[in-house]
Amino acid sequence: MLALVEKIKNSPLWRGLIRFQQVLMVLTSVFVVLIMCFEVLLRYVFKSDLFGIEEIVVIAAFWLYLIGSSYGVYDKSHVKADIIPQLLTLRAQAFLSVLVRLTMTVLCVVFSWWAVDMVLYSIEWMPRTTGLRIPIFISQVSILVGYILMSFYSLVYFLEDLGKFLSFGKEDKKGAFTS
Repeated sequence: MLALVEKIKNSPLWRGLIRFQQVLMVLTSVFVVLIMCFEVLLRYVFKSDLFGIEEIVVIAAFWLYLIGSSYGVYDKSHVKADIIPQLLTLRAQAFLSVLVRLTMTVLCVVFSWWAVDMVLYSIEWMPRTTGLRIPIFISQVSILVGYILMSFYSLVYFLEDLGKFLSFGKEDKKGAFTS
């Protein structure tokens, strides 16, 4: 199982997804900052307004937040409370990590499924923003992509932690379990 996880982590797909996320996060961050600066300049210096600019910023922010969230799952830098594992034995920490990863994977898959339904509904009925009439599904696809990526990373890390738990005590009894 651990060999499969290592093969996935060393695959071009894994590296490509990470690169895609990094590029998208940088581009959307820069875009949001530039648009907000442009809007401030227009509004407070030139006493003008650009109709519908908020709609564009919200779409970019959706992509930024959801891709950033999935990158946080990949990087294992998402918010977590980890005081309880410090009180447990190494084997109990390993089991808890498997349980947490399983729960996270199941929830991400469920949210991905709901996101598919949401996007399909939006494509079918084609609701649009009020100002620029931008199709709503453009921002909703970010939810779908974000949760699919979170599901993928969660599944890989679940398999990794499960493999470590199942081999716990067989190889290195000295080291702490890391998740």
